Amino acid sequence: MIGEASGLAPDRGLNILYRVSMNTLMNLTDTDLTQNNYSTGQQTNNTRLSANTPKGLLAGSIVKAGTVAGTVLACTAAAADYPLGVVINNAVGYPFESSSGVASGKCPYLHGSGTVFTTDLYETAIIGGAVLTTPYAAGLPLYCSPNGLLTTLTGGTEGGNFVVGICLIAPSASDPFMVVQMRI
Repeated sequence: MIGEASGLAPDRGLNILYRVSMNTLMNLTDTDLTQNNYSTGQQTNNTRLSANTPKGLLAGSIVKAGTVAGTVLACTAAAADYPLGVVINNAVGYPFESSSGVASGKCPYLHGSGTVFTTDLYETAIIGGAVLTTPYAAGLPLYCSPNGLLTTLTGGTEGGNFVVGICLIAPSASDPFMVVQMRI
């Protein structure tokens, strides 16, 4: 897999290949730690999520500024959502793993146009649960979905209005990781 250091953590979610900037100032909210990532038809039909997907913000998800100063929330496709960056670590983590987000209350995220990362977290279904028919391909702009994940769709219902990044290498059947260069 591109950007993988070892096969020991195949579900790492996000691997930083080139970092322009990282923000560690913003705080997590209760919602960031408890959001259910596998409950709706779209989420349960997304092949990148499963019943084992942890709750809370996920590595590779997109965040926006919260309404309380100094906090972040999952970004959605709403017109008023301005994406800040891409989360580096799962907020809650997995069993037997460091839970630094819970312990510190911080949400480290990547930002800065030019940052390059790989992620295996992106939309594969649309709101109704049908398969996403706009495939990921090199050169396509990526937007924020209603679930705070990367998508090729735009326009408010299925995807946001702001380009979050550009797909450099599309995911494939043999390598589910997508390489993205950020635009925010």
